[in-house]
Amino acid sequence: MKKFLTSFSQIKFVRDIATMQIGQIVTTGSGFLASILFARLLGLQGYGVYAIVLAFTGLLGFITNLGQQTTALTFFAEAYGKKDTTRMKEVLHYYLFLSACSALIMALLIPFLPWITDVMYGKPEIGALARIIFISSIVDPLFVFGSIVLQSVREIRKLTIIENSRIVVQLGLSVLFLLQGKGVEGVLLGTLYGTALMSVISLLMYSSIRSKYNLPSLIEIIGIRKLSHVWSLGKDGVWIAIDKNVGNLYPNLFLVVLGMFVQESVVGLFRLAFKLGNLPASFVLSNISRLSASVIPTLSSSGAGLKKSIVKLATYSSLIHVGATVGALLVVPPLIPLVYGADFSVAVYPFIVIAILHTTSVIHILITPILRLYSRIYIATTFNLVGLTCSLGAFFTLMSYTKITFALYIALGIYHFIIILLIIPTYRIVRLNRTLQR
Repeated sequence: MKKFLTSFSQIKFVRDIATMQIGQIVTTGSGFLASILFARLLGLQGYGVYAIVLAFTGLLGFITNLGQQTTALTFFAEAYGKKDTTRMKEVLHYYLFLSACSALIMALLIPFLPWITDVMYGKPEIGALARIIFISSIVDPLFVFGSIVLQSVREIRKLTIIENSRIVVQLGLSVLFLLQGKGVEGVLLGTLYGTALMSVISLLMYSSIRSKYNLPSLIEIIGIRKLSHVWSLGKDGVWIAIDKNVGNLYPNLFLVVLGMFVQESVVGLFRLAFKLGNLPASFVLSNISRLSASVIPTLSSSGAGLKKSIVKLATYSSLIHVGATVGALLVVPPLIPLVYGADFSVAVYPFIVIAILHTTSVIHILITPILRLYSRIYIATTFNLVGLTCSLGAFFTLMSYTKITFALYIALGIYHFIIILLIIPTYRIVRLNRTLQR
């Protein structure tokens, strides 16, 4: 056993996972601490408003997220694996170009946000708060630019440090503004200022490692005049963007719809339940998902290597995730009323349901990079859309016959069941491609 563990720990992928997992402790801890502080300082009503603002902006992300981050990471990792400097430059230019287009769309939407939320909720102040998130999203691509490169060249320690630093800075500023009595606006301003500061640091870090890995300079990237590569990358990027945006509709779409029929406090309870219910997945699977997105493309030329990696990832990820979920189900319920306050104790019930449903997340996380690699991401998109359509249809049908919350539980179960079925076409695609490679 000792020999096995020693050899296993020497695998670079495993070491990278371990490094990111250590950093994930800070991320998860900060997120947990943030939820406690925000809930305590905002109160149930204020936390509900915060939940609606996040859900609303997440829903609008469907038309502002062009999928450039995931597309750039997938193809930049592939180009770096081949040491193709020209291709690396084109991919990074594509990312910045699409980010600028996304920023333009958001800038055009910002003046109309209060009007939109006035129509939806009768509360224009929700849209005014959403403006802060949009501005933060306009700045964020500069930070992500450095993260894409650091992850692709496997500078995992630096990546972990800079990402955790951003989380800590954002949390610190948000709490500071909350203590000054700025409420939900203070939380969002803390996120905006933290993002702006760390975006500058991210670009500086890229400049510091550029020569070491023979990467193009920012001037070289921005100076590209031809846009043919934008179209070639965009063909896959369109489906990646659609899949990513459809995936982001969960749980935002459910929270937005729920907010139309119940009080803000109920939305706040479900927001907390989703956050806590996703803790096992975020702690265990987030780093595996990110590294899979960059490592699997580098193994694309080796059918056996790809199969072996997928089997290992699926086995270890599933075991660890189920174990983490069981632990959370035992520990979190009694802590909710103690940590968040008696007003939030009702969140225990949706937390249990959501935590159990989220054990299926490992399937989607491992399948998505494979479908991107074989340019079949539209299959995941289709399953996501079918799942959302069926689950929302069930919700609106059942809410007339039972409690709204119970109808939501059933709708969530339908969605996750349909996502599990995605494993069938993915298995056929991998098997077909391995046959063609022989």
